Amino acid sequence: MPRRAARPARRAPAARRPRSPRPAPDLDARRRILRGALEVFAARGFDGARTRDIAAAADVNLGLLQYYFGGKEKLWRAAVDHAFAELWEALDGLGGADAIDMVRLPDLVRVAVRFAASHPALVRLMNDEGKRDGPRLRWLVERHGRRLFETVQAVLGRARGAGLLADVEPIHLYFIFVGALGLIFSQAPECRLLIGADPTASPALIDAHADALVRLFLP
Repeated sequence: MPRRAARPARRAPAARRPRSPRPAPDLDARRRILRGALEVFAARGFDGARTRDIAAAADVNLGLLQYYFGGKEKLWRAAVDHAFAELWEALDGLGGADAIDMVRLPDLVRVAVRFAASHPALVRLMNDEGKRDGPRLRWLVERHGRRLFETVQAVLGRARGAGLLADVEPIHLYFIFVGALGLIFSQAPECRLLIGADPTASPALIDAHADALVRLFLP
C-alpha cells in the first residue's frame, strides 16, 4: 500500500511586533499652542483664524494641532478653558467668592485686574463672541460666563448691601464692572497711542488701574 505523503509542518505564527509606545505629550508645546490659538482667535475671530497661523504663533508643526486637539473647534474651546483655568485658580487662592468678605474685596479686584492685564486676548475674544448669538457663545456662557457673572454678582452684592455701591440691578453692575476692569487692556493699542505706554506691559499702570477700580467700586 503506498504511503501517504507527509503533511508539511505548520509554521509557528510570527511573533507580533510590539506596538511603538505613543510619544509622551510635549506640555510646553501644548501650552504654546493654546496661548497662540487664543491670540489668533482674538485677533481674527473664529472664522478668520487659520490653523497654520496658530501653528506659526506657537512655533510648532501644523500636525501637532490635529494631534493634540483634533480640530479647530476643539482647539478654540481648549484655549478658552486654559485661560479661564488661571482665573479660577487665582480666585480659589482667595478662598472663593463665598469666603471673600468686605475686607478682602480690594484683593479680589486686584487679582481680577492683573488677570485681565495678562490675558487681554481673552477679553477681546469674549467681547467679539458676545456680539452674536450662536453655539460658541452659548458654550462660553454656560462653561464660564455664568460662573463669572455669579461670582461678580455675589461679591459686589455684598458691597451694595453694605451701602458702598449704588442700588442698581446686578446685570448693570456686572457689565459696568467687567467693562471697567478689562477695556483698558483689550484696547491696549489705543491706550498706547493716547499716553505712550502699553497698559499690559507696565506694572505701574496695572496697579494704578486696580487702585482706581477699588476707589470707584469700594469707596
